[in-house]
Amino acid sequence: MNLPRIEILKQEIEAAFTDVPYPGDDRIAYSNIDLDGSRLAAAFKGKHWKELTPHDLHWNELTFLSREGFQYYLPAYLFAALEGHDGTLYEDIRPLTIYGLRLIDEDTPQNRRLRESQLKEFGVFTPAQKRAIRAFLEYARDEWTDEFPDGDSPKQALERYWGQDWK
Repeated sequence: MNLPRIEILKQEIEAAFTDVPYPGDDRIAYSNIDLDGSRLAAAFKGKHWKELTPHDLHWNELTFLSREGFQYYLPAYLFAALEGHDGTLYEDIRPLTIYGLRLIDEDTPQNRRLRESQLKEFGVFTPAQKRAIRAFLEYARDEWTDEFPDGDSPKQALERYWGQDWK
């Protein structure tokens, strides 16, 4: 029996991220002092990524996660995006997740600094994790044409970084 593409993708994501250690309560967010970072840290504190609900994710963007938190909790965002939740409060998880994976252009000095930071964040992922992220973005590009009519965001994420052959 052949599994649907989405089920194969979920298995790949889970296998790639199964051994990522919990970042520690004080390493979930970049800052536990500002409102967004402290809210994210409180929502995720002590939780395995599999325990997070779409509601937890909706209010906490990927950009506030520390590098360790990003590597540990990204699968929760990928799964929530794959599962959909169409027509509900959580429908924006897909674009927010893909936006968090899109490497910024280098047009300005400020963007160059942000790009360098993103490259360090993306650099924490193992080759298997990068392949799983690439497969997720390919799925998004191919399957969510209504949400990304021109495939722009997933396509840009693939072209700028994730589309490489990660060995």
